[in-house]
Amino acid sequence: MSNVRVGTAGFVVQRERYQSKLRFVEYTLRPPVPSPKVLAGWQRTAPEGFTFAAVAPDSLYGERDWPLRDPVKLQSELDRFANQVNALKARVVVLRTPIAISPGSVALKRFLPVLERARSFGAVLVWEPSGLWEREEAVAVASDFNAVVAGDPLQNEPEENIVYAHMRGLGTDQRYTMGRLEALAERISGADEAFVVFDSGSAWREAVGFAKLVGELLGPSDEGDELDEDEDEDEDEDGEDEDDLDEDG
Repeated sequence: MSNVRVGTAGFVVQRERYQSKLRFVEYTLRPPVPSPKVLAGWQRTAPEGFTFAAVAPDSLYGERDWPLRDPVKLQSELDRFANQVNALKARVVVLRTPIAISPGSVALKRFLPVLERARSFGAVLVWEPSGLWEREEAVAVASDFNAVVAGDPLQNEPEENIVYAHMRGLGTDQRYTMGRLEALAERISGADEAFVVFDSGSAWREAVGFAKLVGELLGPSDEGDELDEDEDEDEDEDGEDEDDLDEDG
């Protein structure tokens, strides 16, 4: 499978070890945020072809219940975020918005110029809304800004050319067995480009296992990196079929 980037939310193991196995990481710019000089150093010392996704800090949105109300502060936060994205030479920019930015809300109207500004950063723009959004509604908003809506392809089969999969290990997927990873690979196989972020309690092992599955693992996996194949057998014994996906999402 070509044009797939596999990683985790943050460097979940020591950075050099991480970059010896995987070539993508999602990095959230939360306090204390490294300076642009430090971020540029990370980019400069990363292996050739290593890709960063930069997640905007919560401070960009201001008050979570009343987001984006201060235009002066918002402009300052966007300028700072742009500098951080530039320092990392981030391939992907992620806007993970609070629940208050909801369908038809005033906060959503305030958010649209943020999408417009962010698409000028020269990166793949990803929006991950929270709360009561139907995927179709979110895609309709995002498409006006050439943005990709993040999601879980195991819950909603993607139709877009670029996929950003945020695998959070929720509900029945508290761990991703090999069967689930194979199903994920199938779900994203039609995309021109895919970014897959594991953000679960076993994110490192799952990312290494998925990277190996799709031919993205950079070196041999170390002891402890491999998924336990017995986990699939345990689920079968419990009468659960990990490949039985809900077609309705």
